Amino acid sequence: MRRRSFLKRAAAAPALGLGIARKTPGARETPARRGAASLPRYQPGRIPNEYDLFLPGEREALQDSPRVASFEGNTVAARWGGEARTLKAGESIGGWQLVAVLPWLNGVATAVFEKHVTHQGAIAYVTPMGEIAHIPKRIGDLAKIRPRPTSAPHGIKLERPAHYTPGPDVAGDYILNSEEDPSYENVAALGAELIGWTLVANEEAGPEKSLWLEADGKSRQLVPDPQALWAPDLTGRLFDPRRFLPSEYLYEYVPGFSKRTLLGGYLPAADIGLWNPRFQVGYEVMVILPAGAEAHPLGRVRAMLPLGAEGTLIPAGDTNATKVVPRVGFVERYWNGSAEDFFSALAGVWNKWHHFFTEKMRVEIPDEWLLDAARAGIALTRTSYRGLDPTYQIGEGAYTKIPERSHALFPVAHYEFVWAHQLWNLTEEVEPYFQHYLEHYILPDGNFLYNTQDQVEAPLNAGVFLENSARAYDYTRDVEALRKRLPVLRKMIEFVLRRYRYSKDTFPEDDPRHGLIWGSPEADNGDPSNDFPESHPYYYQNASWTWRGFHEHARSLERAGSDHQDAELRREAEAIARVATEMRADIERSLRKTLDDRNPAMKQAGITPFTAFDTLRKPAELSSYENHRYMMDWWTSDWGDPELDAGHFKHRAVAGEQIMGMNIDGDYPRTSNFMEHGTLAGRIRQEDYRPFLLALYGNLCYAMDSSNRYAPEDALFPGNYPGEGSPYAWSAVVTSELQPALGLRWLLCYEEHNRAVVHLQKAAPKHWFGAGERIRVENCPTRFGHISWTTEATGGAGNRPHWRVEIALPESFGADLIVHIHPPSREALRSASLGELHADRVVLPASVLAGRTKVTIEVS
Repeated sequence: MRRRSFLKRAAAAPALGLGIARKTPGARETPARRGAASLPRYQPGRIPNEYDLFLPGEREALQDSPRVASFEGNTVAARWGGEARTLKAGESIGGWQLVAVLPWLNGVATAVFEKHVTHQGAIAYVTPMGEIAHIPKRIGDLAKIRPRPTSAPHGIKLERPAHYTPGPDVAGDYILNSEEDPSYENVAALGAELIGWTLVANEEAGPEKSLWLEADGKSRQLVPDPQALWAPDLTGRLFDPRRFLPSEYLYEYVPGFSKRTLLGGYLPAADIGLWNPRFQVGYEVMVILPAGAEAHPLGRVRAMLPLGAEGTLIPAGDTNATKVVPRVGFVERYWNGSAEDFFSALAGVWNKWHHFFTEKMRVEIPDEWLLDAARAGIALTRTSYRGLDPTYQIGEGAYTKIPERSHALFPVAHYEFVWAHQLWNLTEEVEPYFQHYLEHYILPDGNFLYNTQDQVEAPLNAGVFLENSARAYDYTRDVEALRKRLPVLRKMIEFVLRRYRYSKDTFPEDDPRHGLIWGSPEADNGDPSNDFPESHPYYYQNASWTWRGFHEHARSLERAGSDHQDAELRREAEAIARVATEMRADIERSLRKTLDDRNPAMKQAGITPFTAFDTLRKPAELSSYENHRYMMDWWTSDWGDPELDAGHFKHRAVAGEQIMGMNIDGDYPRTSNFMEHGTLAGRIRQEDYRPFLLALYGNLCYAMDSSNRYAPEDALFPGNYPGEGSPYAWSAVVTSELQPALGLRWLLCYEEHNRAVVHLQKAAPKHWFGAGERIRVENCPTRFGHISWTTEATGGAGNRPHWRVEIALPESFGADLIVHIHPPSREALRSASLGELHADRVVLPASVLAGRTKVTIEVS
């Protein structure tokens, strides 16, 4: 059944709206009703980001782990500061508790220590030679866990009333019109968080062995026993932390009092903390899945004992509560293994993913929360694939398809999976996945196998695959991988070419359909039994992406041919480039005619048409699919006309179908965030970077769990959770999961399509440039070569800020480099030691960079 049709039929509740007060007759004026535009200059409400918050001195405390002198049996001779002690498991030194002694971790005896501060923690693996691994934790003092707070000093907040009425994006405008750039602290302050499940998985086992943990740490999966099918209350969950707690009742989950995180910040492993505010106790759950197709999950439960409870704890039935417990402090229990088993396996999981990211592209930014989100998206999607076979679903859910078909083969999910890896310098790591899809899921005629099953997706996906191929060569110069892709890519090119030729042969030049690409614009609207030239209007995003793919593919073939003296590749490049040039002219001619034919209302509103005959609509008319899909594909294709990009953004605003800068589907305050990379792609090209930040932070704060990164296909605003509404809406999916990865990379390093220009820090918020802050990126791939840079803010004369930017370039970079700096004061930059100075950036022309591999700029 078509996804969105199912959603509309399944919705039993009345239409929901967003709780932003709107002016009604006789209503009293309030700041919320007047909107942000009428407020004087103001500071928006803020909350702390307790996900990665350190109080003064705490970061340093977690970095200062004990030293180990020797091992004897199960004891460790440890030193910390001026103190020396012999410890056994459970004992502490300098606030570091010895949690395990591993007699043979990669051939070396290792002590594992753990420490917690207010909101954070750390696990340190220490040998006599020093610390060999340091795993950050986002769980600290359990008593500090609480629902995400809100702050509405001006009365503007996000709530969900009974009916959504399209209108201005009051909450978004409130942030954009304030003194601050959008951030977690001011965006999250507006409303309730999305509470999602936490994934436990590995790459080898895929979704079949993965676990989803609910907010209290219980697994969604049942015991693999036939009895569980008819007696779930008897056999129960595969993992239930209540079986390992020292008592019943005291630890029950109170909604919201859960901090759901991934171990290390981005591992596919759970670290969940709970607090019961009534009984003042809590517990922490860690669950990991070691490497291997047949691996079994391992768990750890660390439960806080209530004060004065000795001898009074209520026996917990068949749990482990009858075991001896200490008088005070914490009790630890392990599931499916021992402490040694758990921490040995955890070391392997950490080493795999930590090196996977840091060996390829090292990033350091002031917002660790955002960096964790970007890495988590890639890790969670990789562990949801079945080997090289693709998926749309993260873990297990409504879109699980085994064996793969239909949504598991969703071209949008796979192209974004490849795209995100490439942007994070993981092109070589994703190339086998890319090639596997081409060889197994593209038919002999060049069509996607997906299109012959349950639905028909947009032909524009061929263009995206072609650009992914071009980017792969740009970033690696691997001509053998390119040659391996070419036989399938040629079939895909011929498939869309036949549709292009059909429109040219069928319609005269003065018909706006001449030179466009026929086909379904979206899977939900495509039917394999009705896939003909007149089944759908002729959409511009299909034409634009096809042109973009041909253009980039021709460029990469020309480059590869020149790099490797391959005349055949150059001839192929020339032929495709000729078609791309012809196609561009056809589309421009069609756009001019359609733009000229628009009715006066559309022209006055500056609205960009979606199809060849989209000329008669009222400006406020905007369908869900137009808003959450069609304009998204237009923006990602980057046609190169800022006015046409802006026309779609104007349309969304005039129709009142956006919240926090993101699309809304019209019937509900629900964003289809699985396509929000389109909004980000359009916004990053604009001069004002703040709307990009609004959409990015809005997405992370309301369309995904802002701690464990659970990201559904569609998210209700605010306070959504899996289980609310249709499972097709709340299922976590690949594209939603990867929005932070694409967004952060574009924020840090954005390559223009149509000019040889690379932007650094184009959308970095101004507080990242405050004194003492640093942005550092190593081995960032661009089509002009890999670059590294550090921007560090220091105090200057008269307490004015000063920035030093150090850049490492390849020998032949060949592009202008624009370094963006956004002073916290919003004052214009005054001086730069090199390049062309502008108010908020320094332009380094290619001519200035020629012959340089190291560049240092002093800016004030």
